Amino acid sequence: MAKRKRLNKARFMRVILIGLALAALLSAAAYFASHALEKRTYALLYAEEIKACADEYALSRYLVAAVIHCESGNDKNARSYRGAVGLMQIMPETGAWIAAELGVENYTEEMLLEPAQNIRFGCWYLRYLSERYDDTKKVLAAYNAGPGNLEKWLKNPEYALEGQLVSIPFPETEHYVEKVGYACQKYEELYEKELG
Repeated sequence: MAKRKRLNKARFMRVILIGLALAALLSAAAYFASHALEKRTYALLYAEEIKACADEYALSRYLVAAVIHCESGNDKNARSYRGAVGLMQIMPETGAWIAAELGVENYTEEMLLEPAQNIRFGCWYLRYLSERYDDTKKVLAAYNAGPGNLEKWLKNPEYALEGQLVSIPFPETEHYVEKVGYACQKYEELYEKELG
């Protein structure tokens, strides 16, 4: 009888250990599947260009990757219904202005379809906005809605308090700022090795 109890207890412990091992394996598999899915959602296709341009203009590499993700979904051929072009969705007129500021000769709209050029122009513009505005929220709001709109909001007490943007009246821009902020955190979590 005692021998039988010991055998049953040993079998029970084996079943428990196997169950725990399976639970650990399933948990690890779920983690890696989730991680892979997030990397698919938050793809990093232009790491070298992002690092080079972000560093050139003293920007967060994660922020640049997040802007690319939110603007174009990493599609170098993206064109918006408003006419914005490429990875960082630069308007052709803005591209011409940036090209002139950077001394790029023979500018054409087609240059905005070249990933390295588009990222360089987008980073230059983010740096320009960063020098004008004192926080990322304002920079992203200006990038999305334009500096003219941001200036109006900052002068309106309904949207700003003591120079700080407390509310964004354009739902699209408000969503954009939140989306880029979230994507920035994701890129930092997922690509510290590649972008850090």
